[in-house]
Amino acid sequence: MESYTAPWASSAARRRLAAVEAALPSDPAEALERAAAAAHSHAQRLDEDTLQLNAGTNVPSPLVAALHESALAAQPSMGYPGTKYQPGLEAIDVVEVTAATAVARLMGAAFAEVRPTSATLANLAVYTALTDPGDTIAVLPDWAGGRHAAGVASVRGLRVAALPYDTEALDVDLDALDEFLGWEIPRLLVLGGSLMLFPHRLSAIADVVRGHGIPLLYDASQVAGLIAEDRFQDPLREGADLMTFSTYTSFGGPPGGVIVTNDAELAEQVANAVHPVLLANYDASRLVPLAAAALERDRSAGAYADQCIANAQALAEALAEEGFAVVGGADRGYTTSHHVAIEIPGGGTAAAVKLAESNLLASDIGIPSDPSGGVRFGTQAITRQGFIEDDMPAIAAACAGVLLHDRDVRRDVAEVRRRRVGLRWCLTPEDLP
Repeated sequence: MESYTAPWASSAARRRLAAVEAALPSDPAEALERAAAAAHSHAQRLDEDTLQLNAGTNVPSPLVAALHESALAAQPSMGYPGTKYQPGLEAIDVVEVTAATAVARLMGAAFAEVRPTSATLANLAVYTALTDPGDTIAVLPDWAGGRHAAGVASVRGLRVAALPYDTEALDVDLDALDEFLGWEIPRLLVLGGSLMLFPHRLSAIADVVRGHGIPLLYDASQVAGLIAEDRFQDPLREGADLMTFSTYTSFGGPPGGVIVTNDAELAEQVANAVHPVLLANYDASRLVPLAAAALERDRSAGAYADQCIANAQALAEALAEEGFAVVGGADRGYTTSHHVAIEIPGGGTAAAVKLAESNLLASDIGIPSDPSGGVRFGTQAITRQGFIEDDMPAIAAACAGVLLHDRDVRRDVAEVRRRRVGLRWCLTPEDLP
């Protein structure tokens, strides 16, 4: 059976699309009702039956959810306050300045560009500002968690060169970096990726990069929430010229992207790339919730980040005890972030699917020992749901039941999920003055 929605998709995607299409009611109102019911059912399943171990997700706090004004999503707001294309947006001016100020202050930056609707778009804005088509950018290899080689760089017409990588240090190969930069002559070097178990040796990398006059971008999409709470590392103070990040995942806000820097010239270049080059209008309804998430990270003062990291380390140890090969090494504690990764000889994609069938939500990831043989876990969502170190052995046992013993663990997963009710490490509307 073929799909009419995306006949060009992979065979697996076409099969799934065709099944959904075949079940779709012909009446649009009935189809809408069915879609709404599916969305509600999925949200309920996430809340009641599953363990959200996907590193690319989080649970909105009551404050973030309450401050979303959906009417603003359809309100055009193009340009800077005082010179907007649309008049009568004085209230939106307050929203924009509040969000930018809150995020910049939290991240230790002088300037914050908060209009990008995703971290991918934020990265593209930096590429647009600092490179020309045909230039080279240097990024982490795909198998080391890199996330830039495909897609967004090609939109700018950029050549992508993989940085030399030290598989023991799980970081850029410092001994080979200087020669690499002299040979490849990139216009931009990008650190950060989809798997970040340990901080980059950023100061040492920046010293080498600075000698070649190359700007350094740190993509903190996965670890922004830790950085915001003064954990993991401090990219702008350690040598990064710019930092981009996603505003949900570990940050705990609505989906979106941010660019921060302490360099006024770079900030202006990036802002001009965001508008009018990449964006005309954008979704202003995100910004008050984004400011709320920034306030939550500030008020947490490291407590949420510390619990995320403690949970990840406990989960990694428990997974190792169950018999998994955990990336990172016991001698380093496996991780100093909220990420955990395991090696799966049969391939990470199939393993992630098996876990999802048992209500354990995770994702595949490339790892140095096998470009397609890893599964990535994140603790940011379950930490917000109140889980602590003592819960991690049961979660690891459920993962082992699925992947090592081919056992049905859905009842076990449901029992673990019901240990914790409500949310922690977040604010409610009643917490505001």
